[in-house]
Amino acid sequence: MIGITVEKAHGEYDPGTSKFFGAPTMPEEWLSDGTVKDEDFFFCQLKLSEFKKFDKSGLLAQKGFIYIFLTFEDGGFIPNIRYCNAEPDTLIDDFNAGFDFLGDTDAEYSIDFFETDESEDGTRLLVESGDKVTLLQYDPLDDNMPPFLADTEKIAYIELSVNDLKKLDFSKAEFYIK
Repeated sequence: MIGITVEKAHGEYDPGTSKFFGAPTMPEEWLSDGTVKDEDFFFCQLKLSEFKKFDKSGLLAQKGFIYIFLTFEDGGFIPNIRYCNAEPDTLIDDFNAGFDFLGDTDAEYSIDFFETDESEDGTRLLVESGDKVTLLQYDPLDDNMPPFLADTEKIAYIELSVNDLKKLDFSKAEFYIK
């Protein structure tokens, strides 16, 4: 399992690294070809090379990025998860403009990864359970986390099958809070 720590980004930093919220660095054509929709807000981008060494089960590709966008609909969130195997080329400023009701989704929080033992709470990646894997477990009450979902005092999960993750097929991924 891979643990996550975050820090609010200050001053100069590389926008092409792993981060929660702020401005995604992604393929520009995703805005015009329907890959990302107007109702999606940017949740995070994960640069695989930054944590691949901790992926002991070999679930992920060696390089590239996983992007998680969320749509708020009927009181819940629907994930739009995308993979890009190339270094993204465009920083999309103000991507989360208009989503103020979800908290400060304009501020950027840089992510650091570390190997960790199993634990039920905390923000983590790649938590395996049988034929399912939690791609991301987001605990808003962890130190320095963005305030997103902090009022729920619950943990958010993005889960899919191990086979789908290995194929980088995120079409059946589920987002839930418990």
